[in-house]
Amino acid sequence: MNKKSLSSRNVCFIILLAMLIFACAPDTKATDMTISSFIPANNSIEICADTKLWITFTTVPAVATSGNLQICKVSDDSVVYQLDLQTLPYDIHGWIATGWPYQINLNGLTLNYVPFAVSGNTLEIYPSTRLEYNTSYYVKITAGFCTDSGSNTSPAITDNTTWRFTTKASTPAADRNYIVALDGTGDFCTLQGATDAAADNDPCRTVIGIKNGTYREIVHIPASKTNITWIGENKDATIVAGYNRELFNPGSDYRMMVKAFGSGFRMYNLTLQNTAPDNSGQAETITPAALKCVANNCKFLSYQDTLLIKAGGQVYFKDCFIQGDTDFIWGYGTAYFDKCQMNEVTSNAYIMQPRTPDGVNGFFLVDCNLTVPRGVRNCYFGRLFDGHGYAQVVMLNCAYPGSIFYPVGWYQNTLTDLTNLRLWEYKSVDIYTGEPANIASRLTPGTRQLTDAEAITWRDVNNVFSANPWNPKSLEPPTASWLPVPADGAADINSAGISLTWTTGATAVSHRVYFGTTNPPEFVTEQTGTSMATGAMSLDTTYYWRVDEKNTAGVTTGAVWSFTTQKYVCNGPMPFDLNGDCQVNLFDYIIMANAWAGDWLDMQQLAENWLMCNRNPSGQCWQ
Repeated sequence: MNKKSLSSRNVCFIILLAMLIFACAPDTKATDMTISSFIPANNSIEICADTKLWITFTTVPAVATSGNLQICKVSDDSVVYQLDLQTLPYDIHGWIATGWPYQINLNGLTLNYVPFAVSGNTLEIYPSTRLEYNTSYYVKITAGFCTDSGSNTSPAITDNTTWRFTTKASTPAADRNYIVALDGTGDFCTLQGATDAAADNDPCRTVIGIKNGTYREIVHIPASKTNITWIGENKDATIVAGYNRELFNPGSDYRMMVKAFGSGFRMYNLTLQNTAPDNSGQAETITPAALKCVANNCKFLSYQDTLLIKAGGQVYFKDCFIQGDTDFIWGYGTAYFDKCQMNEVTSNAYIMQPRTPDGVNGFFLVDCNLTVPRGVRNCYFGRLFDGHGYAQVVMLNCAYPGSIFYPVGWYQNTLTDLTNLRLWEYKSVDIYTGEPANIASRLTPGTRQLTDAEAITWRDVNNVFSANPWNPKSLEPPTASWLPVPADGAADINSAGISLTWTTGATAVSHRVYFGTTNPPEFVTEQTGTSMATGAMSLDTTYYWRVDEKNTAGVTTGAVWSFTTQKYVCNGPMPFDLNGDCQVNLFDYIIMANAWAGDWLDMQQLAENWLMCNRNPSGQCWQ
């Protein structure tokens, strides 16, 4: 055998070996992504008609550019909502309007909107269609609706049983009190749904309590929806967030996140955030254009034009945080900022752009702090434009970092005639040192320092809101207490004692607590805190409690809540006592049998194990 033939055989052997190795190697082809949960859960009932959809995967999903999702009626398989994926138009800062395929109608206002978002491993879908009550639906999804970083694709759902749910039996009662909750435990799942439920032109107040969560939506409160109150569970955990901007919905009546045109609108304990990124253009968080509006203990986050007080707007801001980078407080209406913080996040930028016309009171900053993050430099209070020569801003006892803001205060920009400006100031101080601010180089004419008497005049909200007389500091009685813990109707509560807690009503100063075994319960205490210890309670007993909210204007009677204590208290752990009666007996076996999902032989073996443990717990219990 010569060397050449040996080489040929070696080559053939190597090729054959490589083929065998390749054939035996693990399959690296992309596979289906794993779905870990649906919301609403499969076969769930009592789901909001305005529900959103959540699909959680075990990996981070990315929405594809083709495929569709459908919501179908179980009764006739009709498609009530369909989301068709496609390549979406965008610029370097985000999505744009040109060719945008998705629209939503918000109480008569049609807008481009984003129907999905990814948060961690969860895909959120926002249908533009309101579902019917007392109706069963199922969800279908084409394969590959999502992909992950490993090029795996989401599986198809093509049947009517994998993801199915039924809406609430009926419309929530029109009682002027609604709860919004993402998890479906409230009357509605969206703020728009609850707002739409309010009666038109109602002289009485509708209170909408909003549980913690991030509500990704754009909301429209039309002029017909009057006297609506939004009250969040927690300012930092109750978040309304939506993407909108000038290049997505052009015009100041369209590019906002919340359009508030209903007089008497109030909001408490909320964060509102327009999620359009920096440098993406005008992107308001809220545009109030109504009388007698209040924002208390709220955060407003965006970049350019965060707050637009439109013509006719009359707003009282108390203890609020407003953040942006360019003209982020601007407009034509009247606003009183009481102990608020304005946070400028960009160097060489402007907080305000006042456009109030002659004869209209403008922006009043009273005991406010103008702040910047570390590294921001060279800022102005605001800038001035031609055509707005009567603009008014009054700053009373405000504080700001003197080393950061230009001593001139205001940037003249295109305004040439400054004589009619009303840029007034009183005893501004350096926020770091507390020393009087350097006012020697303020822009003139049009700026001046107020006298003590003038400052007293403009501190008075009655004078600020004189065109449409209103004193927001003259409190009305608070809204009712809400979100009791334990929840109303809860059972098996620890009889050794618990802490009753609740969420306070808007503007409440103190809380009158009633508690006992009678309905109505007896008065126990008046306190400022929002929890009360019960002490030891009787077994298997129903207790009732109520919290009345109080301020200087009056007392608001709360709802009566109840709970029932546990029936038994065991002396030590009993692992097979499934019904909690401190005995291992036939009732526990029935629970175990009903819960068992295997075949009869498995159930029989389980029963034998249970009987063995019941006869001799110390020696024969199965592990």
